[in-house]
Amino acid sequence: MNNQFQLTALLHKVDVLRYTPAGVPVLDVVLQHESVQEENGLQHQVKFELPAKIIGEQAKAWQHKIGTMVEVSGFLAQRSQRIFRPVLRIQNIQEYKG
Repeated sequence: MNNQFQLTALLHKVDVLRYTPAGVPVLDVVLQHESVQEENGLQHQVKFELPAKIIGEQAKAWQHKIGTMVEVSGFLAQRSQRIFRPVLRIQNIQEYKG
């Protein structure tokens, strides 16, 4: 099954870097997206915020880059074992050069 997600967004909120019990860095962020999309021949203004998570060495690199426009890719997963709302698990992140 396919579960790949790509988005250009603003790194709107960045939590404090934390570590798993195994010592893996984790950074919870909120991405803010705004664009105009075409659907059925009509233009739609799209605005939303999406919770996301960066795991591993990339988490350290992005902990102080709030306000940066980024291109991200990854997959959607449930937030936790008990919370089934989706969160984007970022596998690749880079600054958007527009």
